[in-house]
Amino acid sequence: MRSPICAFLGHVDAGKTSIMDAIRNTMTAYKESGGLTQNIGVTEVPTERIKDISDDLLKKFNIDIKVPSILFIDSPGHEAFVTLRKRGASIADIAILTVDVTEGIQNQTIESIEILKSYKTPFLVALTKIDTIRGFFNIKDSSFIEFISKQPENYKQFLDEKIYKLITDFSIYGFQAERYDRVKDFTKEVAIVPLASPNGIGIKDLIVMLIGLSQRYIELTNSDKNSAAILEEKNVKGLGKVYDAIVYSGKLKVGDTVITTTVEGPSENKVKGIMRLIPLEESRENFGKYESLQEIEATTPIRLILQEPNAMIGTSINVFSNEQEKADLINQVKDAIGSTGDESKGVVVCADSLGSIDAIRKIAQAQGIAVGKTKIGEPSKIDITTASVNGGAILCFNVPVSKQTESISNDYSVKIISSNSIYTLFETYINFQQELKNMGLENRKKTLRLPSKFLFLKGNIFRRSGPCVFGAEILLGEIRQNYPIINAKGQRIGRILDIQSDKTKLSNAIKGDRVAISIDDAVYGRNILEDDLLYTDIELPDIIKFYDLTEDLTEDYLEALSEIRKIKKL
Repeated sequence: MRSPICAFLGHVDAGKTSIMDAIRNTMTAYKESGGLTQNIGVTEVPTERIKDISDDLLKKFNIDIKVPSILFIDSPGHEAFVTLRKRGASIADIAILTVDVTEGIQNQTIESIEILKSYKTPFLVALTKIDTIRGFFNIKDSSFIEFISKQPENYKQFLDEKIYKLITDFSIYGFQAERYDRVKDFTKEVAIVPLASPNGIGIKDLIVMLIGLSQRYIELTNSDKNSAAILEEKNVKGLGKVYDAIVYSGKLKVGDTVITTTVEGPSENKVKGIMRLIPLEESRENFGKYESLQEIEATTPIRLILQEPNAMIGTSINVFSNEQEKADLINQVKDAIGSTGDESKGVVVCADSLGSIDAIRKIAQAQGIAVGKTKIGEPSKIDITTASVNGGAILCFNVPVSKQTESISNDYSVKIISSNSIYTLFETYINFQQELKNMGLENRKKTLRLPSKFLFLKGNIFRRSGPCVFGAEILLGEIRQNYPIINAKGQRIGRILDIQSDKTKLSNAIKGDRVAISIDDAVYGRNILEDDLLYTDIELPDIIKFYDLTEDLTEDYLEALSEIRKIKKL
């Protein structure tokens, strides 16, 4: 049975690295810039350490450890999860979604939930920072079960309120959740493990849950396909360019011929060197400690040296032993790259890896957004010209955008939306699309006669004729200058000359406005009276044109249009 791969997801400061610090007994979180993880890190936690942390709880739940270790991947947000990619899926077997108990579900939490849902990856919730809740009594290095049994009643109540709020929030996204010790069916409910990492509280519960769920519900047999995922690239003195990678299937040995994915496409390459990351070491910290090996089996974090250091981050290297395997792998790479090529419709996306593009496509599909041309790296002039005729925007995820690129995009009136959060990326894009839609609607409105219904306010006659000027309240729709007006019987009253409010001329008035209106042919007492209901006079050609705008107009416009059609029998 191979080691399970566990990736952390969650909001950027929800405490992912602090959990790993508690497991490794290190202080990595405080060495990071501002206490926030800056890049992807890998740690292999062997069985011996798991037993040191959780032996009493393992015995309590009658769990026998069968896996050699757990492989933890820690990164900012969700980057490790989407980067660890094998043919459109993440190589992570299980995930830990970190949620700050004081903040609850945040933007990146929502994004992580959507990613987990789209990849159908099982996950646990680590409810962090429970030591910040009022009434907390510290019981260092205890299980959550022991800890909660010794807390004051007011603390238990406060914590339960937080947990029930989180359970309700998860239901919105289609998940049933419960505190882990209350879960009745782990195949139907997401387990929530409350913890306080700096005090070591709940860490053993999290480890036990990972072991138990991985061994019972996840297929952990090693495959005969020999593959490794490229996680990051680094320049190391004396070695040059190397890759942090994970052997996730089969085995890898020095001298293996492999197919890599490069910016030019599939490429034949050779494994020049393999260095295993020593268990409990962290690949980020001082480049970690490694031992050179000739051969390594899954599931293992390694530092990989290739003969041609041209592999793309977020892709896999795959060993082949004959020409047929080589051809099959080349076709697989071409298919993967081809799926991100030019498409005639959809928003242009530029991202840092194929894995990120996969995640963006999945979330976009869930939101009904079409993705067209995609590319790894900064957008080029060709990408900008493509976007100019296809949506007017480029989504840039985790890629730099130079001032020159911004200048070119301005020349083509293309908006570059850049973010390291997919959630923010789409939120901004949807707002941009709505702005474009509103602009388009305004332009259409200028060419159409809009429906309206308004009331001649009693006691507000300012001039009886030539023109008739009176106070009116707009009940439905919108009036504009030069609109012809009819009464409730369909009789033509005249044309709007002016609209005023507080002696200021207006070009239009909408539902809820009270304004003074002048109508050229209206004569008070002859064809118009107080309390009259008046309407825009709309002919059949304009009514037909409104069918294209029914989704864009608010209900009051449509109601006014319906009443006008009844009056005019159209």
